[in-house]
Amino acid sequence: MGTTRTVLLAVAVAIALRLPFLGVLPSPDEAGLLIVGGQWGPGTSLYGDHWIDRPPILLAWAWLAAHTGGVVALRVLGLIPVVVTIVACSAAAGRIGGGRAARWAAVAAAVLTVSPWVGADRVNGELLAAPWLAVGVYAAIRAVETPTARWGLATGAAVAGAVLTKQNHGDAAVFAVVLLAGCLMTGRLQPAAALRLAASALLGALALTAVVVLAAWTRGTTPGELFDALFAFRLRAAEVMGADPEGARDGRRDEVLRRAVLGGQVLLVLIVLVMPVARRFRSPVHWALAAMAAFGCLSVIGSGSWWNHYLVELAVPAAVGAGVIAARTRVVVPLVVGYAAVAAVVGAYFLLPAIGAVDAPAAVGRAIADAAEPGDSVVNAWGRADLVYATGLDSPYEHLWSLPVRTDDPRLASFAALVAGPKAPTWLVVRRHLEGWGMDAAGTQALVDRRYRQVATLCDYRVYLLGGVDRRAPKPPPVDRCKPSTSLRPTAMMEP
Repeated sequence: MGTTRTVLLAVAVAIALRLPFLGVLPSPDEAGLLIVGGQWGPGTSLYGDHWIDRPPILLAWAWLAAHTGGVVALRVLGLIPVVVTIVACSAAAGRIGGGRAARWAAVAAAVLTVSPWVGADRVNGELLAAPWLAVGVYAAIRAVETPTARWGLATGAAVAGAVLTKQNHGDAAVFAVVLLAGCLMTGRLQPAAALRLAASALLGALALTAVVVLAAWTRGTTPGELFDALFAFRLRAAEVMGADPEGARDGRRDEVLRRAVLGGQVLLVLIVLVMPVARRFRSPVHWALAAMAAFGCLSVIGSGSWWNHYLVELAVPAAVGAGVIAARTRVVVPLVVGYAAVAAVVGAYFLLPAIGAVDAPAAVGRAIADAAEPGDSVVNAWGRADLVYATGLDSPYEHLWSLPVRTDDPRLASFAALVAGPKAPTWLVVRRHLEGWGMDAAGTQALVDRRYRQVATLCDYRVYLLGGVDRRAPKPPPVDRCKPSTSLRPTAMMEP
């Protein structure tokens, strides 16, 4: 089969595997992004009236989805990065290893951008950053082949686009720097040409960054606050997570690693990492792919949290590297990619019960929605933005995830001020208790007890109603909806 037909088939299969799940309930992260994106404009916090430590391009996708259909629109828009990633990975591998490399890279990219084992079945920052990484790899390869300013500009813009979608995704920059240095050291590029490429890449990165930051500024997201959220906050959050009880994340880490092994991604990444050991894979581009894969592994490990969708960051170097190796080997890579493809299909089969299913947070949110009246608001303590999204109500508290609360409002001073003020939420939902690791909620709990009354317990969530407000109590959902949803994803609170 020709390269073009293989790429088109890979794209078609990837889309077909995602289509049945367009209407599945949003994950906590997807729901939170839709809430934040839907109201993004001048407000009281970083993005409108809400705060999230994520870059503007990601929120632009969320804004578009929120205004064109919500969850289904987000999933449809998520097909775009899948298609672009497959095509760009195939094109990049083809420049390195020819038609066979392009075909296998397309197949591997398709598998790794749909596999539920690595969290690729949902739309997240890693998936939306993947096409920038793939285009960055392709543009960097073209830049050293034909050292012209346009390819340098394209490389820099792609590098910036990835970081402005998910701030730790500097993978394409690592690839470009190692490739440029390798070509310079081996004499494939003259110093003057390398300098021009580096300058044009820097210009491309700065230009796109300026456009995105200025565009976000027009919507009320100031550059200083944005820098704090994307970088300074991560340092503060690392200290908070470092103080967590020993072993608190061990179970989640083991689960993510197990799924990466079951899905075949670990084997593909390991193959790319050791690729330069073989003499025939020691050119600058092979070293660059290995370096990119190594950076991706460090990025996932150093994130401080363990969620399987972080593994999508490794899709591009794994796919391109697999294609390049498959061009010169006949057994190992095809077997691994074939296994990963079968695993992805099997994973999708296990997800089929999730179609049309309603889990506990969504059931609680819908019960509150049925009892609420226009103008009501809700806060969920803490996390589970999917519960808030299911209510259809506004949330007056700027934080929708638990980690920002633990980091920037650990004594719940801002939350207490909200509860005590005129914009106190009509509904307050608490899972177990207000306090969490490193949080002091004693005074806040007393304030809640004075201003609210508990009106229901739904699926282990305590539902409170603001004093002086008359609403009927939310009806308990069916018992089966209080069970965890059938999923290959962790069901615990998501932290960006």
